[in-house]
Amino acid sequence: MISQIQTLKEKYLRGWERQATVILLASALLLTLHRYYSRRSFFNRHFAEYLGSGPLAESYPYYYWFLTTAITLLLIPAIVARFGTGERLSHYGFQLGNQKLGWSITGVAWVLMIPVVILAVIVYPPFLAKYPLSKVVAGSWQTFLPYQLAYGVYMFSWEYFFRGFMLFGLERKFGNYTILIQTIPFAVMHYSKPLPEALGSIIAGVLLGVLALETRTFLYGAAIHWFVAMTMDVVAVLFLRF
Repeated sequence: MISQIQTLKEKYLRGWERQATVILLASALLLTLHRYYSRRSFFNRHFAEYLGSGPLAESYPYYYWFLTTAITLLLIPAIVARFGTGERLSHYGFQLGNQKLGWSITGVAWVLMIPVVILAVIVYPPFLAKYPLSKVVAGSWQTFLPYQLAYGVYMFSWEYFFRGFMLFGLERKFGNYTILIQTIPFAVMHYSKPLPEALGSIIAGVLLGVLALETRTFLYGAAIHWFVAMTMDVVAVLFLRF
């Protein structure tokens, strides 16, 4: 029995690298925890009854979703990265990196995506039904802006997890293939989005992965992700009003 276990160990564990092993196992665990606990449905089951039914109650599950994502996909992964692999967080993209390239790409990408978003809303009306996710916040700028800031925290957390934690955490072991590896769960996490957006997430995952590797940070991808998401919300609100 002992010899069989030793044989299996030699067969399957030989050559395993600590960093890649920690990142892959932690990714599976954290995405599972995120799916179960950082959800609106979890908030509605366990917390909604204690927060009343005010005019903005419809937005509370979204704030919960956005802000707890900062725990499951940002805070805990950062702790795992720092103490589980022994690497500095700058290795995982917590740095400004190549600012000239990063901010240039961010500005150009955002400008190019504005007409794409407008066209998408015109051609595919389900976007109007989907965005903004919380409809009640569209009533005024006083409610819309705090919601967008929380949305930004959510986007920042997503980008760190996929283009920081996974991308840079697996780069040493898998090289440029890490772009494709992190794109798979990123695309799967878009399963509830309108089909064009879900399919587009595959392309976005690859391009944002390349941007992260070129700039050595996930920050510019987070900025693009947030700016485009806000643009979709603004365009959807304007179309619905006018």
